[in-house]
Amino acid sequence: MLNSTLQVLPDKQILAFVAHLPLQATGGGVYAVSWHVHQELQKRFLLTPFVQVVPATGFGEIAVSKIRRKVLRVPGKFYQFSPRTLERTAALVETYVRGADAVFFRSSTRWIKCRPKVPYFIHTDAIFHTFFNNTFDPANFILSDLQRIWNAERDFLENAACVFFESEWGLRKAREAYGLQGDHYVVINNGGGLEPPSEDIWDGNYLRLLTIAKDFRQKGGDLVFEAFKQLKRSFPELKWSIIGGPPDPQTLNCAGVTYEGFLRPESDTELTRFRALLADAFLLIHPTREDVNPLVLIEAAYFGCPSISVDDFAIPELVINGETGVLLQRPLSIPDLVSSVAQLVVNRDSYLKLRQNARSRSLSKFTWDEAGGQMHTEIRRRLSLLG
Repeated sequence: MLNSTLQVLPDKQILAFVAHLPLQATGGGVYAVSWHVHQELQKRFLLTPFVQVVPATGFGEIAVSKIRRKVLRVPGKFYQFSPRTLERTAALVETYVRGADAVFFRSSTRWIKCRPKVPYFIHTDAIFHTFFNNTFDPANFILSDLQRIWNAERDFLENAACVFFESEWGLRKAREAYGLQGDHYVVINNGGGLEPPSEDIWDGNYLRLLTIAKDFRQKGGDLVFEAFKQLKRSFPELKWSIIGGPPDPQTLNCAGVTYEGFLRPESDTELTRFRALLADAFLLIHPTREDVNPLVLIEAAYFGCPSISVDDFAIPELVINGETGVLLQRPLSIPDLVSSVAQLVVNRDSYLKLRQNARSRSLSKFTWDEAGGQMHTEIRRRLSLLG
């Protein structure tokens, strides 16, 4: 419900911001994106007081699906988006958005049963079809149940006033999977979750590799480990710092490896350490197996640190191969990873050019202020067209 103290300005609409995550800048990329999107909208619109919408999924639905898949070894249903859960979600949202001029959904799938009486907007990185096929084996789920979700999400997207995708890749995958026809799909870039430094302060000598991931193996940490062992033979001064989820135990037994744990930006001490690691990093290594639009590549580039990653997902939109970093084909091979790092260690001129380009491009292209301005323009334009 709207706060009665809100004063409506003539040139501002009231938006209800709908999200299932708490508003916090930490906890991973998805948290940071939600928080920054809310901040940018708050600068430009009147937002209703935020209410986190998290309906509970029935225990019975969870139990039945898990028993089918893990005990009986037969396909189960995707219980997080069961009809009952989606309907309960829609009922909560309907109460929350009353009185708003428009509704802004952060992500799409969990809201697909919502039918706001006012125009609605969506901001997402990828549709459920893309996420599902990145993460799960379709054989473990009942196809008709998946198709139910996909069809509902397609309709929800097509009926929106505007849908903001974080990448061309995310939008392309959505169009291919759902046959989307509307002209109301807009790609906007994200910014990073950290404030950029005023200058690149890398000292030109320190050879630190950096990996940042909540899930060490999902983002290819085991591949970095194998490459690092080989690289140490030629470059004994090489170091490797790991931020995020714990690595495989044998990784920490390797000379030159340090595990920093989760460095939380809300802690001044940990944020200072995080920024220091980025500032003196030689390369961010991100040979990910599953991803969409990783903010860590933007954040590293803010500090001048180029990335070696994969030529997949939305990553080629963040890193230009040979200009701001290096992109390797999947499935990534250890020799290719070793060779890419080694070439940059020995060819300092090429490396410094990558470093300069990475920082320059990230500061000019990936900012939240730019993203906020694009959303504001599109929302105002679409609302005016709808009368």
